Amino acid sequence: MPEDAYEKLAEVLNTIPQGFSPTPSGSHIRLLKHIFEPEEAALASRMKLRGETLEEMASRLDKSSDYLEPLLETMSSKGQIRAWQSSSGRRYALIPFVVGIYEEQLGRMDEELATVFEEYYRENRGFGIFTTEPPIFRVIPVNKTIQTNLEIYPYETAEEMVKRAKSWGVRECICKKQQESLGKTCDYPSTVCLVMSPKSENEFDNSELDRVITKAEALEILHNAEESGLVHCAMNIVEKHYYICNCCTCCCGILRGISEFNQPHVLVKSDFVACVDSDLCSACGICIDRCQLDAITVNEAAEIDHERCIGCGVCGITCPEGALSLVERGERTRPPENMIDWMTQKAESRGVDPSELL
Repeated sequence: MPEDAYEKLAEVLNTIPQGFSPTPSGSHIRLLKHIFEPEEAALASRMKLRGETLEEMASRLDKSSDYLEPLLETMSSKGQIRAWQSSSGRRYALIPFVVGIYEEQLGRMDEELATVFEEYYRENRGFGIFTTEPPIFRVIPVNKTIQTNLEIYPYETAEEMVKRAKSWGVRECICKKQQESLGKTCDYPSTVCLVMSPKSENEFDNSELDRVITKAEALEILHNAEESGLVHCAMNIVEKHYYICNCCTCCCGILRGISEFNQPHVLVKSDFVACVDSDLCSACGICIDRCQLDAITVNEAAEIDHERCIGCGVCGITCPEGALSLVERGERTRPPENMIDWMTQKAESRGVDPSELL
């Protein structure tokens, strides 16, 4: 039964639009074994994405509430599932592997988990969810570098995402902690992952992973992150944003994939690209050090490799001559409206049917 439980859970997680692709070596199963006990894996494989009350789940699974409740609460505390209070009572739900289960292992990250995750990441070249539309991440440009004649939408502005939220928290970056556990240090700030609630105040008061912060503190973290050279990334949707990651190519699972697997526009959505005013450029080379994607070279003036540039704008904010700015890459396309729309499009693109999990 134990092996079957992990195989079944892996199959179910891969039915979710975000995916959890199997690997020839079985590293996906080894990863699940590190996170779940057999009993936990068996229960998770039978849960729903929409969530159920204890009573609903007990009736559907023909299990006693006395058996399920402590197990579900343990699984919630271990970041394996989501639990929350609703108007109909406490609910429990299955969550994707990414973004979801993996990010909630922050408090459990150690060398062993970091190693097995790295095996899976490299074998699967970034989870196997990056070869279909729509991309999971959208690069949020540093708006002060966008040419002033361009219209900027709220979903293209990190500050607007923060201002529209009702509560805020910050946590240590799981990607940086994973790499640190492997002995790979990062010079960028590490406690930079912003979490937000677009509809609830005091959302993070009882969180063990998130430090509650104010809106002003969240905006300051954004500013400090871009000044340090980190790239703002968020879910590739229009509304109801729950997080903003501030990423680097040395640690971030998404941006590492861009750098190491050389497929920038498959992994992230980016509507902008850097351009250079050669009349202003002094060829000082500061922008080369700022660009994490190796998209800039300098001869008589800076030159941009449009295939590698992801339009983050990090290069432009330290240009002493103001020679770098962001322009439209081409025709801008509107991302999915919300998470449900994104998941619907992703499921169609991947050819999976998650209806049984709803």
